[in-house]
Amino acid sequence: MSVALASSAFAGAPSYSGKGGKIVNPPAPTCDWFAPGAKFGGFFGGLIPESGGDSGVGGGLLAEYFFCENFGLEGSSSVYGTDSAHWQFDLAFVARYPMKNHCWAPYLLAGGGYHVNADNGWNWLVGGGVEAHLRGNMSAFADGAWHFGEGDSDFTLVRLGLKFRL
Repeated sequence: MSVALASSAFAGAPSYSGKGGKIVNPPAPTCDWFAPGAKFGGFFGGLIPESGGDSGVGGGLLAEYFFCENFGLEGSSSVYGTDSAHWQFDLAFVARYPMKNHCWAPYLLAGGGYHVNADNGWNWLVGGGVEAHLRGNMSAFADGAWHFGEGDSDFTLVRLGLKFRL
């Protein structure tokens, strides 16, 4: 019985309606961060080649637009310092599943890109990540994507950054 009394003490602040003393719990907080619309962001990242080449660190910019809370497009441009500057341009379809009670969302990426380095070429990408609303118009994200194409130019990009809603 003492456990029941102690657990009710931590249950939050209920309010009482005027009719018959019914207890009305406050609604759970919801998050509108994942509403449709545009966001811009910047990130730091790392490039990890699969063929034993030089890995590198760098960063870039991104822009995204979501048509609804679950589906959108993301474009990004980044540069990484490998044996020479590795420029990467990507366009990806994003599918996410917002957890509105805690204001974060896991997501999947799939799309294509073009890299400019010692060898230039098109590639495909698949990956995933997580985004969490911090405060106001800002969120943090972390993701990774495997880029694959012709030859031995496959690599993985790992990014960590901030997004800002317009």
